[in-house]
Amino acid sequence: MELLSWNVQGAFPYYTPVERIEDQIRYIDEEAGCPDIIALNEVNRFRRDLWLQKLAAIGYTDIVHTLDWAETLGESDIPPHQDYNHVNGNLTAIHDTFRGTDLTRIHPSIRSGPWEDADLKDWDTNFPEKILHATVELETTTLDIWNVRAVPGSMHGEEKIKILNNTYNRIRKGCDHPCLLTGDFNAPDRELPDGTVIPWRFDQQGDIAKRWVEAERNVLQRLEEHGMVDVFRTLHGYGELDQLDVSHATQTDDPLAVAPAAVEGKRFDHLIASAELDPQACWYEQNGFRCSDHAPLIAEFRV
Repeated sequence: MELLSWNVQGAFPYYTPVERIEDQIRYIDEEAGCPDIIALNEVNRFRRDLWLQKLAAIGYTDIVHTLDWAETLGESDIPPHQDYNHVNGNLTAIHDTFRGTDLTRIHPSIRSGPWEDADLKDWDTNFPEKILHATVELETTTLDIWNVRAVPGSMHGEEKIKILNNTYNRIRKGCDHPCLLTGDFNAPDRELPDGTVIPWRFDQQGDIAKRWVEAERNVLQRLEEHGMVDVFRTLHGYGELDQLDVSHATQTDDPLAVAPAAVEGKRFDHLIASAELDPQACWYEQNGFRCSDHAPLIAEFRV
């Protein structure tokens, strides 16, 4: 089973250039070879029909997304949504050749679920379109796929904490199946060669900073307590690597410019997966920088 996770840079400009989307479709088709599962972040809601049409043309006809939520909230003048940029959402699809079937979008509820008697319902973000939960049926099991994009904290403050915590707590409390959590977490600030994870705001005081650090560590490290692993680090470790561990390139004056080697940037895009899925390979495909400011994350599993 092969998965591609990618932030396709659909936030700016307001209407994603058609040429960028065509280049990204071409990359998924010709260079990535149409992976079994694709999980895309920042899919521009104004280009929804184009995305669905282009993906169907290369064999992705089973698709779920949160672009409807993005559209509804983007047209709302109810506070705080009139101040937020609800211009994009997430999209998950399986290829026609994949043995998995019945891709189903899961709609969250605060009325039912393993958290129904809890004090916190784990659904309090103003950006619900940034969390796409879906399931797909394999031969002998159900696979949970969480496609998540945490908004930048520098722009939206506590919303990043809420997205990460909502995701972590819902997986921790309610995910009984093999699970994939992937997407652009906008975290961490950096990782040290010895494996130490440095979250944003780790050196600041106050409740917000503490919650910030906890939220990042929850999704990046503490899901290990529930049988999940950071696929890239499990396979490659830290320090001197054969694979570049950069997924978000430093911005240039031209957002569509090729990032030559993408040696300056952050590892914002992650794949946390149930160990039982038996990951075999994982890498950040640097060629993808030609048509996004993020590199696609590609992984292969034995399952």
